[in-house]
Amino acid sequence: MMPPYKYQAVEIRLMRAADIKILVRDYSFPWSTPEEVTNRWQKYYDEQQNQIRTVAVLASKEAVTEELLGYGSLLRKSEYPHFLNTPEICDVWIHEKHRRRGLGRKLITWLEQLAQKQGYTEIGIGVGLYADYGPAQQLYFQLGFVPDGHGVTYKCQPTTPGEPYPLDDDLILWLKKSIFAN
Repeated sequence: MMPPYKYQAVEIRLMRAADIKILVRDYSFPWSTPEEVTNRWQKYYDEQQNQIRTVAVLASKEAVTEELLGYGSLLRKSEYPHFLNTPEICDVWIHEKHRRRGLGRKLITWLEQLAQKQGYTEIGIGVGLYADYGPAQQLYFQLGFVPDGHGVTYKCQPTTPGEPYPLDDDLILWLKKSIFAN
């Protein structure tokens, strides 16, 4: 059984310019320089301003400090060629101390509803293949995502049987889900 979430009120809202410094502080990776991380979040914010991507952040309405519990985005034009007219949910990340409490499910549902309101009838998501992605794989299947039938890609390109590929974040299985606009 999952422990109750420590905050009573969690909101999902659009990323704000002021969130960039929090995201850089709390959601950087050891292999990225501070400049690369800042540039990534600035790019995401700019893409949101240009309606290329919508970045959603999970925030506690009760937190006294500036903290974001997680984030995710809806990319309207995926780099994956089989998602030509399918928006892609990407970069879903819940801070480690807030995982396994339903926040990922809540965030993905919010992004699905956004795509639905924008008139899309299906949505896509990619997932890595190694063990770190195990919880995400389980969640996506529980939410009704199924493989799109094109197999695994590396850097959004089809893989060739018998060829070696690194088992890293670019080796992806792509999933789709039907959604119906109201």
